[in-house]
Amino acid sequence: MSVDTRIPGPPTSGQLATTVVKQLEALATLGEGARPEQTRPLLHELGEATLALLLALAGNLRQLAALDREFESELIGSLLNVPARLAKASEIDLAVRVAEALKFCAPDDMNGEVALAYALAGERERALARVLSNLETATEPFIAEYKAGDVYRELGEADAAEAYYRRSLTLAKTAAERAEATLRITSLMIDSNREVDAAAFVAQQRVASASVEGAPERLRSVGRNDPCPCGSGKKYKKCHGS
Repeated sequence: MSVDTRIPGPPTSGQLATTVVKQLEALATLGEGARPEQTRPLLHELGEATLALLLALAGNLRQLAALDREFESELIGSLLNVPARLAKASEIDLAVRVAEALKFCAPDDMNGEVALAYALAGERERALARVLSNLETATEPFIAEYKAGDVYRELGEADAAEAYYRRSLTLAKTAAERAEATLRITSLMIDSNREVDAAAFVAQQRVASASVEGAPERLRSVGRNDPCPCGSGKKYKKCHGS
């Protein structure tokens, strides 16, 4: 009886993507009430699996798009969310490595996530140095500006955060972008106990939105089960929608 002595080759991108999806499902099974000591090992495994997949893809957008279709258009969005999830779990180094590896499909978003990871780690100077670099090299200034706001918000510098959010609002080109910037400004005001200012600002933006040619009359609303625009990672109904 002959024995197959062939050495198995490296896993395919499809196999690696399947591993990532399984890790995502394992985390989803734990639910939102899971303790950090339960989720962190799984998040670390997710980060390592994501990094392995991205290294195998080697910047091939077409192949990534094909995998996304294979997994019913849920893979790319999940991958882009991995750095933030890792950073919030204090997996800073892994968060940065994954974000850097994802830059081939969303450079400004991922540059912002790197800066935010440093901010979450309390590395203010490093975070702000990355913010400056991001603003100078951005291909989509709207994203770079509101990501800068996210970093200052995490550092507890609300005035600077609001200034960058307002700059992103002036750069918004679509109704969706205006709504995103408006929601960030509003949630920041609410967190700063400025509910009256927040209500007035939203009303002002509704008027401004209606006056823009071709813009819808109302700003996009946030669903109760959507992620809260404040960036907490919680559902809106359990955060600012409570």
